[in-house]
Amino acid sequence: MCIDIKTNNELLDVAKLFYSDCPDIFLSADGSNFSVNVDGKAFSYSYADEYYNVIPPEHRRQRLSKITVYDALREYTGRTMPWGALTGVRPTKLFYECLRAGNSAAETINLMQRIYRVSKMRADILAKIVSAQNGKVNFDSDYYNLYVHIPYCTTRCTYCSFVSLPIEKYKTQSEEYVKLLCDEIKKSVDFLSVRGKKLLSIYIGGGTPTALGESTLDMLLSAIDAGDVEYTCEAGRPDTVTKDKFSIMKSHGVTRVCVNPQTLNDATLKKIGRHHSVKQFYEAYDSAKSMNFDINCDLIAGLEDETLNDFINSYNGIIALSPQNITVHSLSKKNGSAIRYTDGENIGAAAMLDYVLKNMGEYNPYYLYRQKRQACNLENIGLSMQSKECINNITTMEETVSVIACGAGAISKIVDAGKIIRHANVRDVGLYISEYGERLDAKLECFSRVFDKSV
Repeated sequence: MCIDIKTNNELLDVAKLFYSDCPDIFLSADGSNFSVNVDGKAFSYSYADEYYNVIPPEHRRQRLSKITVYDALREYTGRTMPWGALTGVRPTKLFYECLRAGNSAAETINLMQRIYRVSKMRADILAKIVSAQNGKVNFDSDYYNLYVHIPYCTTRCTYCSFVSLPIEKYKTQSEEYVKLLCDEIKKSVDFLSVRGKKLLSIYIGGGTPTALGESTLDMLLSAIDAGDVEYTCEAGRPDTVTKDKFSIMKSHGVTRVCVNPQTLNDATLKKIGRHHSVKQFYEAYDSAKSMNFDINCDLIAGLEDETLNDFINSYNGIIALSPQNITVHSLSKKNGSAIRYTDGENIGAAAMLDYVLKNMGEYNPYYLYRQKRQACNLENIGLSMQSKECINNITTMEETVSVIACGAGAISKIVDAGKIIRHANVRDVGLYISEYGERLDAKLECFSRVFDKSV
């Protein structure tokens, strides 16, 4: 059987690692023997070696097909990729899969390189992440995470693809939205509470939650009974933060805030549409630190016109502050962003990520994920000081704990016996408001079908 890879999305994703418009590629397989024809040139491979048996039988044909396409294009172009034949969001899942098959961490590092063609540096990073997640990734099925989405911001960054509206234009709508959001939060939490579910962590994201006015922010946080759990609130835009807002967060039990400069270069901030200065970032950071929050800072590798030295200056500047967490993103030209259709990519992003991975200092990598259209086929990586790993980031990314998500565009996930069931709230804020009741009922019905099935 011969497959035109353009008819198979997973195989096409491998080809897109090498080409924006890929040539004609056809694949055929006979047992462990695979053949690929790339623009008339033939390549043949056999994958009968015993170590390929670590791949579960139900996934073996498709994964070997992807490896075949990668091997052929690597040979055809002379290029390699840091993540080899992997195109998925969560490469740590494959590392865990190898461990569950009885392999040691050292053996799994070798298998990631031999089977999936992952570079030694990335395989080592996966091992460090799995080690950092020990005791923080698996919880019993009674636990859940709460995610709350605020779809408003001061301006829209060029790379942003999230549901996010300009707060000044939608101030009246935002107040109506938050009132309904508070109701959704309370009803969602009550729904799970009466079924014996326990809150593990809370994450309020956006958009920019601190774009809300002080009274509206206070109303939102008043709807959440945090108790003694990890509680993150994004304060990503330094120009939206005040000491009073930090005080409001503190009074409602927030333990962790994200103050995200993305770069410590004023010229770049202007280019990407962020209306704040580096000075304002430092002021916001100092305010958060003075109130003893755990702090995360985001940076992006591959921003428009940034050089390696620009990025190194930003990274070293953040390291000098010693926040509890640092998250480094590789620029992704995602659907819905202003840069989605721009040509080219910042190929310097690879050197930027390499610098991070070689210069982590007192930090350890603790979670990682990948996205399509990322510069240089790279990754987003979270770094943490010892014992300051964000439980929400780990369990959400590894999909080991259910997430009940509230707000426009928020996506709930139900983890049920190894399966993931997703339910997405409507993205359009106007529809979220006008169809609130029926949409909430549909979400709770989705959860009920799983959690009440044994009743």
